Amino acid sequence: MKIAIIGYGKMGQMIELEANKLSTPVSKIINNYTELSSTEFDKDEVAIEFTEPSACLKNIEILSSKGVKIVCGTTGWDDNINEVKEIVKKHNTGFIYASNFSIGVNIFWKIIEETSSIINKFDHYDIMGHEIHHNKKKDSPSGTALTTAKIITNKIDRKKQIVTNRIDGEIKPNELHFSSSRCGSIIGKHEVIFDSPTDSIRISHDSKDRSSYAIGAINCAKWIKNKTGFYSIKNYMEELLNE
Repeated sequence: MKIAIIGYGKMGQMIELEANKLSTPVSKIINNYTELSSTEFDKDEVAIEFTEPSACLKNIEILSSKGVKIVCGTTGWDDNINEVKEIVKKHNTGFIYASNFSIGVNIFWKIIEETSSIINKFDHYDIMGHEIHHNKKKDSPSGTALTTAKIITNKIDRKKQIVTNRIDGEIKPNELHFSSSRCGSIIGKHEVIFDSPTDSIRISHDSKDRSSYAIGAINCAKWIKNKTGFYSIKNYMEELLNE
């Protein structure tokens, strides 16, 4: 298997670095749509795509039309998920996506999912989340925070609306507030608090190094290379846990 890196920002550069450490060949580094459109790919190449939401859908269409399997780490395209499913189906290719490919974050999500299922039975607990990232991060809240919030609202019946903007009044009982802060060079911290009148349960994840994202994406590339269909990181994790 060879990796074609689509997008050469911080994550693209990290993927190149970690792929070299893992002796996984990097065959191409593509950083613009014109180059992508004119490039031919080998059958053993898997594309790892970390770009911008505005470019992501076009990249997926081009790569799929060329028969390339895709690992997508770009966030912010969730509203177009059905369109992406149709693209993957039309070209009979393979696609896996995640807002965060870190194994640790995915374990964090699994713990949040299980805890939320339990907390759903105890309505004296309120719930909130908070995320902190470096001051150069472009999006707020983070994709990881939004995924975390959706896990909670899917499992807790009384929390149905995710609120991420500044709060000037009371939080309604059906609202889940997930706040954001930006400071310095913090790679990423996510915390969920389950609070009752008598105690609090805090579950958090701190990223120490971006390499965990890159290693996870490379492992997903190895996983998707012999598959067709539309998958999320949850499918990958379920297979790992059931081995």
